Amino acid sequence: MSVSSEHFYIIGHRGAAGEKFENSFEGFKHALTLEIDAVELDIREHSSQLWVFHDHDLERLTGIPGLFEDHPDPSTIRLRNGEAVPTLKQVLDLYWGKMPLNIEIKSITNLDLLLQLLDQYPEPGKPPGLPWILISSFDHDIIHQLDQLEITWPLAPITDLLHHQVAADLEHTTPFSWHFDHQCLDLDAVQKLRDQGIPSLVFTVNDSERARQLRQQGIAGIFTDFPSKMIQIN
Repeated sequence: MSVSSEHFYIIGHRGAAGEKFENSFEGFKHALTLEIDAVELDIREHSSQLWVFHDHDLERLTGIPGLFEDHPDPSTIRLRNGEAVPTLKQVLDLYWGKMPLNIEIKSITNLDLLLQLLDQYPEPGKPPGLPWILISSFDHDIIHQLDQLEITWPLAPITDLLHHQVAADLEHTTPFSWHFDHQCLDLDAVQKLRDQGIPSLVFTVNDSERARQLRQQGIAGIFTDFPSKMIQIN
């Protein structure tokens, strides 16, 4: 199969996690300087706010013990690069109208927090490729709930070996895209999704040859820790 002539999406994973500290303002500002299609980030709820933070545990990203949800005040947490943990609002303010964002939900109990926040950001015109906001999650129940709430922003389930239910989920939701772990990629599912006009995006791909192979297999784009390097795919 020859390489598709279609544009291949390059999405910075957690900002540009291999180039700058993940999910940090340093990383998000860096990603904005690159010729990429979007940036992905992770959100958690705490104290009626949405924070950009990946892990359940604090140790890897902050050097302090404990769980994110048990910390009394996330605004006082410092990442290992010395920065404060960003809020989703701060990143939206930085990115709005400049580059699309894929918001991955890690932990939210009150979906209204997300809906009310996004209501403050009217669509700034036709997006350059991917939607200005794309909401994804491994928790497919959250995707279904958002779909039932008729959220105006598009949705994307995430699938790995533990979350492999493409056909069943399509009975409940028609997503904008579907996101797969490249290490357990179901090419039959990719083709079935493509037949329905649903692109597949794959994470986390840091090898150029693997990215080219995925493109040949009908994948629409990748999440990568090294977006500066992966720009060459196009």
